[in-house]
Amino acid sequence: MKWFLTLWSYIVNPIFIPSLVSLWYFNFSYYSDADSVKLQLYLIVILTAAIPLFIYSILKVLGIVKSVHLSTTGERITPLIVYAILLIMLLRTTFVNGLHLSLYNFFLGTLIATIVATILTSIRYKISLHLMATGGTLGFLIMLSYTLGINLLLEIAALGIISGLTATSRLSMKAHNSHQLIFGFLLGLLSQVLAFSYMTTT
Repeated sequence: MKWFLTLWSYIVNPIFIPSLVSLWYFNFSYYSDADSVKLQLYLIVILTAAIPLFIYSILKVLGIVKSVHLSTTGERITPLIVYAILLIMLLRTTFVNGLHLSLYNFFLGTLIATIVATILTSIRYKISLHLMATGGTLGFLIMLSYTLGINLLLEIAALGIISGLTATSRLSMKAHNSHQLIFGFLLGLLSQVLAFSYMTTT
């Protein structure tokens, strides 16, 4: 069982979550601008997965990071700052046409969570980025269901199970304690609520 929990921790690495959420969203939602959507998806994958992986590889070669899980707070600061910058670039370039506002809100919430995580990391608090990602995805689904009035109960239940399995995996690997997992989950979820709430009142 432990080997599966370790493997699961790699499968749900936070770096892949935004691309998977975007792919699900574009498959789920109606759109008529297929070429524009393809371009947006390419940019999302490049800015949230490809470039961070490339930067991780450079940091790994330089000895600044030792593991893809960024096990210490010292390893996390540079990747988190870079990721926040990439998210800002994504928000300012990929959604300029005003379409797919819900997905824009998701990335805005992800940026909020990333900035808070960076601040916490700078004071040596090791929040769970895995649970921040799953909590953010769950928050996105809840807010999407609420704002659009659609039934996403199955998806929300699945995310609840995934979050629980991820928390078990991180505890099994002794990567975090319980309050770091809970705080990471709540940060991700509440950041989505904040992003959606702000956008619906402006």
